[in-house]
Amino acid sequence: MGDEAEMASRVADEIAKIHSGQLVERLKGYLVRPRVCMLDWDYGDRHPEFQELRYPGFIVAEFLESGTGIAYSEYGFGAPYVWGLVGLEHPRFGMDSGWFATLEAAFRESMAWSEPPPPGYEVD
Repeated sequence: MGDEAEMASRVADEIAKIHSGQLVERLKGYLVRPRVCMLDWDYGDRHPEFQELRYPGFIVAEFLESGTGIAYSEYGFGAPYVWGLVGLEHPRFGMDSGWFATLEAAFRESMAWSEPPPPGYEVD
């Protein structure tokens, strides 16, 4: 999963893939320095690597007005759905419908973005 510096680089790579300048500028206003978090897992058996039903991830964006944010985790729903919408006070994986293959998709589905998607855009 890497460390905070590797996660910051991954976020920068994701930002570079976004074609909408408006979306990039809005998203940048919510980005935070990546920090490790533990996300509660509510489904199935415990991963053999961990003692609890909590798996590591990184908080990369915060929407303070809603108490939510975007996290990255290679656990939970797994690749390719590594970007998720989470609560900040008690981070958890929640439902699979809140996890996406790209940072852009996670932001577009957040309450912080209300613009319509561009023609032909599909959530990944």
